[in-house]
Amino acid sequence: MSSLNCSEVPEPSSRKLAAMRLSNGGWGFLIAWGMATIFTDTFSTNTEVSLGWFWLASMLGASVGLLLFFLLGRCLVDENGWRRLVLFAAAFMVLGTIILEMTVNIAAEHRPLLCVIAGFASSIGTAALTVAWGTHYSRLNMAAIERVSALSLFISFVCYGLVLALPRTIAFATVLAFPLLSVLCLKCASSIETPLKSKAREESGNFALRGFVRLGIGVAATTLVVSLYWSFVIAGAIPLESRTFSISVLSGSITALVLMGYLLRYSRSLNLGTLYRWTLPLIAIAFSFLLFEGAYWAIAATLIVFAAQALLNLVTFVYFAELAQSTGASPVRIFGLGRFFVEFGFLMGSLIAPAALGLTPYAGGTIQGVLLIALTTLTIAVMISIATQDRLAFTLGKREEHTNVSATSPSHLTSDTAADDRSGTDVFQAACNTISAKFGLTKRESEILPYLAQGYSLPYIRNELYISQSTIDTHVRHIYKKMDLHSKEEVITSVRQTVQQLTSIPK
Repeated sequence: MSSLNCSEVPEPSSRKLAAMRLSNGGWGFLIAWGMATIFTDTFSTNTEVSLGWFWLASMLGASVGLLLFFLLGRCLVDENGWRRLVLFAAAFMVLGTIILEMTVNIAAEHRPLLCVIAGFASSIGTAALTVAWGTHYSRLNMAAIERVSALSLFISFVCYGLVLALPRTIAFATVLAFPLLSVLCLKCASSIETPLKSKAREESGNFALRGFVRLGIGVAATTLVVSLYWSFVIAGAIPLESRTFSISVLSGSITALVLMGYLLRYSRSLNLGTLYRWTLPLIAIAFSFLLFEGAYWAIAATLIVFAAQALLNLVTFVYFAELAQSTGASPVRIFGLGRFFVEFGFLMGSLIAPAALGLTPYAGGTIQGVLLIALTTLTIAVMISIATQDRLAFTLGKREEHTNVSATSPSHLTSDTAADDRSGTDVFQAACNTISAKFGLTKRESEILPYLAQGYSLPYIRNELYISQSTIDTHVRHIYKKMDLHSKEEVITSVRQTVQQLTSIPK
């Protein structure tokens, strides 16, 4: 008589598995919630922008909350603790959204207080969910991190467009559901992913605070300039109708998604250097459009500024996740401090906006002069931020002595046992060299082969060898063709067989 082994869990169907993996984009609901509360009329009366206090309180609360995650990260990595925390976070976001909705129908003199309460309540939730999603993404391989972050941006602008199109009451109910959907997706996505190096993730890693702060200067300066622009729009210094402004934000999200697709395909390395090479020109172009009169120029400028903001939000999220994954440092600490700089920049931009407007008479008498000063300051801050950055993990200090990889001899690519055994490493490299000579691989193809043989993703190899994704695709196709293989798994098998032959181990 056969008995059922209770430890055997049936594999989910391919359709269910695809749906579960799609839930990795649930971070997009969190982005959509922020866009809907700030950049729509759902929580405003007529054309009046009554969200200034809410925006200020939420940015202040998120900054403080993220900083606490950085300082207390070790206390918050327990899996059961995370489950309770994200539910707690969603509840506070829902509470904050309900309180914000109440401000629409009360007397004007009571709105600021309720907006502050709503902002602080919701910011507790956004900080916790941001770190939770960052921790989850850091468990994925680099290809998945880049893919699902782009998916999140897609989900966010679809949801934002939906809120713009719906009647106000239904739009409010939709926004209210976003935090709950985000938590549901996080729970679903986490159930199919296995943490990478989970023991290392509970540790602080080689976290070099000074280097990370230098990195954060550029991030905070960029968000400060973007926040300054939004503050000028809200103050009326940049004339733009409310509905037109919302449509510009939506168009900017779509533009950012297109740019992200281009970066994933053709960029040599997806790091902050790549980000600044795109965001600085975008912001400069947007500000130059304001030199011309007319609503269309203001619309175009707003579209481009939001595209730069969305690109910044997306790339920094990917960057921090890959940084945590590649170095083994605590993702809670990395996302806590990293996202703190993002929120802190927005907060400072909002706070200095009135003083910046006061500088108009001394900056050529126009708002463009103030924005030019802001852009110049941003450029200097970015130069300071990336002065020592030329690889992904530079901010975490001396990790390379354990995980540094050579393009021709990737010793850390072997198994955990062989990594400590020099002879095992030599045999692995000898097997790769034998295959390269046998099939006539080029020098670059020979560099890529050991990475493929250990199952690393193409984005990971792109970052390590500093070549574009399209170039990697070409080289991998050539490797497959020369070896008469069709997949990475077949390459792994071929190298293992060669290792067995070199060590005289019977198959």
